[in-house]
Amino acid sequence: MRVDSFSLQHTLDSGQFFRYEKTGDWYHCKERGKSFRIRQKGSELEFEGADAKYIKQLFGLNCKYGKIIQELSKDKKLLPAIKKYHGLRIMQRDPWETLISFQCSIFSNIKKIKLNMKLFEKKIGKDFAGKLDNLQKIKKCATGFRAKYIHQANKMVDDKYFEKLKKKNYQEAKKELMKLPGVGEKVADCICLFSLDKTEAFPVDVWMQRMMKKYYKKEKLKDIQQFAQQKWKFPGYAQQFLFHWGRHQQPQVVECARKIGAP
Repeated sequence: MRVDSFSLQHTLDSGQFFRYEKTGDWYHCKERGKSFRIRQKGSELEFEGADAKYIKQLFGLNCKYGKIIQELSKDKKLLPAIKKYHGLRIMQRDPWETLISFQCSIFSNIKKIKLNMKLFEKKIGKDFAGKLDNLQKIKKCATGFRAKYIHQANKMVDDKYFEKLKKKNYQEAKKELMKLPGVGEKVADCICLFSLDKTEAFPVDVWMQRMMKKYYKKEKLKDIQQFAQQKWKFPGYAQQFLFHWGRHQQPQVVECARKIGAP
């Protein structure tokens, strides 16, 4: 399948998706019971185990990327990140699995989240979303205090719940998500951005606070969120470029700072 302005590597490595491993030039990915492999050679995408419709949806290939980049490029401070990581897309993942993965992210990091996802599959099954009803099994997946959040939320959501959220506007969807155990502003924004197609969402963790302070002189969460909504037409994309850019500027510092803190 031919794709323009897309980078599989930047997209997968940007902290929004966790169930993948690379072997050679193939990425082996798993999402909600589905298993497929994918690789990119120039403007050609090759994939096995999934159809084109699914791949386009998952990797955000249906968006008007040129328009997004044109808008964001008006910000000269953001331009270096856009140029360096051109082709980075916002994925549209399965909402239920997205909820679980970002509940696991509380006081954690990307490496640990990947471990949690592997353990869920090993101990509960390939499609573990909706089946996390055994608290002891959840604890055995290295989830620590997060286990109770995951266990409780599993009882409160289903696929219909997320379909209803998709029809709500960003603020309404975020408000509903924050009623779930272990879902604060950061986690709710991640779910909105990476699975509910709410590009207004601007997830803020400790590292993003540092980036916003450094480049835009904004430090408080409320100020950052208000600024993001006023500054950019596509705040979620701005956030992802900033985070990925910062993460590769100082990888050791970022991995520590990626800890989310309060849910």
